[in-house]
Parts: sequence; structure tokens; C-alpha cells
Amino acid sequence: MIILPENAAELVLMARDLGADVLKGHLRYPSETGGWQLGDLDFDEYLAHYRDQRVVVIIAPIGPPEPVTFRCESCGFVLYRPGPCPRCARQGAEPAAELSETGEGTDVLDQVARLLDDDEDLPSLLGRV
Repeated sequence: MIILPENAAELVLMARDLGADVLKGHLRYPSETGGWQLGDLDFDEYLAHYRDQRVVVIIAPIGPPEPVTFRCESCGFVLYRPGPCPRCARQGAEPAAELSETGEGTDVLDQVARLLDDDEDLPSLLGRV
């Protein structure tokens, strides 16, 4: 359930007046460290300060979820979940496919066998005329 931003602002003012900590931001998971992140704050680390204490947690969503995006560090492609970049994987696979078609990058014995099978002038190449 989403509450109105005006109501959330009133709740924030009341909480601060009572001496409570107030945090706001986009709640993300996983963060760079693998835990929860609230805005720029490592939420796991922040909550560790309150370990073994009785607390009240009030979460007031004030808008719909926003899609989280990640950028590939190599090519800048926008990803909607962390993991390998499909663009980089495809680009890496294309040269490998080209090499296998041309015979480069395969086993040396396979290259020699292909050369022997394809060459009709083999006796002249070997010096036997």
C-alpha cells in the first residue's frame, strides 16, 4: 500500500520531534556489498548499530517501485538484473564462431587434416612431381 507523500512528511516530522532516526531513499537489493541499501546508505551496516535492541520500524512507501538498472562495466549496456552482459557474451561468441569457420583457433592436427583434404596440388607442395 502506498501512502500519500504529505502524510509521510507529517510522519517524518513527528518521528524527528520524538528523537527517532529518519531515513529515506530508494530501497535496493542487492547492493554492491550484497545486502540492502537505502539511498546511499548500507542498510545492513546501519541496522547493525541497533543489534539486540528493541526497535520499531515504520516503512512508508510513497511511490510505485522503480526499475533498478545496472550498466555493464565493459560496454555500458543497460541491464535490468545483475549478471553477465548478453551483448559482451554475444560479441565474444561471434569471433570464436568466425575462427572455427576459418579453421583458426582449432587444434593444429585438425588444421593440417583440413589442409590435406582441401589441397589437390598436394604432391607438388611436397616436392613430388
